[in-house]
Amino acid sequence: MSENWYSERNRKTQVFRKDEDNISSPFYVPMKCLEITENSKQQINVDVIVEERFDLFVNNVHITTFFASPQELEELALGFLVCEGFIEPDMKVDSIRIENKSIFCQIEINTPELEELTHLERCGTTSYRKDFVKHNNSNTQFTTDAIIRAVGQLKEVGRIWHRTGGAHTSIICNNHGEVLFFCEDVGRACSVDKVVGKAFLKGTDLSECALVTTGRLASTMVSKAVNAGIPLIASKGATVREAVELAEKAGIALVAFVRGRNLYVYAGEERVHDQ
Repeated sequence: MSENWYSERNRKTQVFRKDEDNISSPFYVPMKCLEITENSKQQINVDVIVEERFDLFVNNVHITTFFASPQELEELALGFLVCEGFIEPDMKVDSIRIENKSIFCQIEINTPELEELTHLERCGTTSYRKDFVKHNNSNTQFTTDAIIRAVGQLKEVGRIWHRTGGAHTSIICNNHGEVLFFCEDVGRACSVDKVVGKAFLKGTDLSECALVTTGRLASTMVSKAVNAGIPLIASKGATVREAVELAEKAGIALVAFVRGRNLYVYAGEERVHDQ
């Protein structure tokens, strides 16, 4: 996302903001701030994104605490369970309910198994995974045009980002780069969980899809794609060594620095072709 978000927003999305000025949203609230520019100083009204705390319980065991945007909480929980390896993408969840700031899920897993998952603290998030890496056996391939097309739509679908400049966007697209699902959230990991959860609810075969997201592709982000069975993950941002190593081990493609007509394929180059 551009560092000059606010000035670009005023200049390029003025009509968009005018059309929606009277629409309230749990995603953001209007607040006053002091704008200081080279030539002036003034009080202005801006939309500020909301971040709330939600606790996730699986079989009555507290698993994690989300700091997320207060929307699509069922998708958030289901996507988290898939992306962190608690359930397979084709499994069913027995029940899910939301009470106040808590999300309660019942799944087919022995409660002691929850303690056997490895907890990894990295990049401000906790990754829960078993001691093996799932290998992706999908034959799905993607053209460079499809990847560039999908990444180019991150800004287009990012309505909350246009309002606040503080949201991350994640997309599930097919191998033609067409958007199937998208979600926004104050946190990049939560935006991924939500969009995977949305696809999960629709019964989408993720082995034929790509995950496109904003922000750096850390290993915790790549592990979500691995557990969800997604064969390609892409971003305009950078990646890290551990993420590349994980993608190679899992047999998925990792594409970063997708900007203009250029991109870097760090892993799984056999899944990416020109035509």
